[in-house]
Amino acid sequence: MRKLARPVQKVNADVVGLDVHQRQITFTHLDPHGEEVEVGQVGCSEADVLALLARLPRPLHVAFEAGGSTFWLYDVLVKALGKGFVHVAQPKKIRAIANSTQKSDENDSWWLAYLTAEGRLPECFIPTGQLRELRIAVRERFEVVKLMTLAKVRLRAHLRQMGVKLPVRKLDSITGWNALVDLVEASDGVQARAINHHLVLLEHLQASLADWEQVVEDLAAGFPEVKTLEQEMPGVGPVLAAVLVAELGPIERFKSPKALGRFTGLTPADRSTDGKARPGSITREGAAHLRWALTQAAMGCLRSRSGPGLAVGNWIRAKQRRMNCKAKARTAGARKIGESIWRLFHLGECFDAAKPFGGIPAEAR
Repeated sequence: MRKLARPVQKVNADVVGLDVHQRQITFTHLDPHGEEVEVGQVGCSEADVLALLARLPRPLHVAFEAGGSTFWLYDVLVKALGKGFVHVAQPKKIRAIANSTQKSDENDSWWLAYLTAEGRLPECFIPTGQLRELRIAVRERFEVVKLMTLAKVRLRAHLRQMGVKLPVRKLDSITGWNALVDLVEASDGVQARAINHHLVLLEHLQASLADWEQVVEDLAAGFPEVKTLEQEMPGVGPVLAAVLVAELGPIERFKSPKALGRFTGLTPADRSTDGKARPGSITREGAAHLRWALTQAAMGCLRSRSGPGLAVGNWIRAKQRRMNCKAKARTAGARKIGESIWRLFHLGECFDAAKPFGGIPAEAR
């Protein structure tokens, strides 16, 4: 990046940097001239934070790093100071803290305060209201699916050790489930007990998954963007559309499709120097759930047999033949799908595979 995305402006006000931990918060207070006024510790609770804010002058800007306490602390600070005075930093992008050889709570809080005072703090987006609810719901659903996958892997491992083959491939189908129940009843020993344990766990997880899918469906009904993505973007169904809306947030905060592509973390790192290009692996910035959703959309296009999805799938297949790498080709397709989402909402353009993927133009179709 060769230029700043926005003009850098000093806040010209008192600034407090908070280094938040589970038991205590270390703070550094700088005056409008950048001089250190006070350094100390307070408890990590709402009452302690409000007591600290009550004795500090106004206007006051507060900065802290995103972490496990982000949501409750952000809500408390916004309610006390206002949204424009609360700054949440992206931990990986503050090199003065991440790569420091003299790392301490006091130094971390000072850097947060100093970068905020200079207007150079790399901030991240914090969802609020229904958008936060939707993000929590889709992530909980994601974790339940992961646990179900692990349980199925353990079941298949026990079946291989017992030399048993089920009549069907899907363990959670009616035939597969009945076969597993019959196997537990006809066997004894520790392995039969383990299979029964995983069956009980899967039954509980299936109920949990159905509950979270209903929650996601109810919340997604309040976001017209979910329906738009489901109708316009190839490879995107109701669940993926909800995940994309929850993880991307307002599209207008991205200035260009390339900016959204960088946010997904699917862009390759560039270490070019001395006239030699040294592309690296993808940056993996942003949420892993967003990368998963875009990759799943690309996989859905590979399975498509008609329409824009087929054009996207053909582009990915042609690229993987050139690169001789399926994973990199799918990643490139997922990134282009993300950039197409920016064009869909920011410019109001319907998805046209001819623009990013070289498919048949819409007017020709």
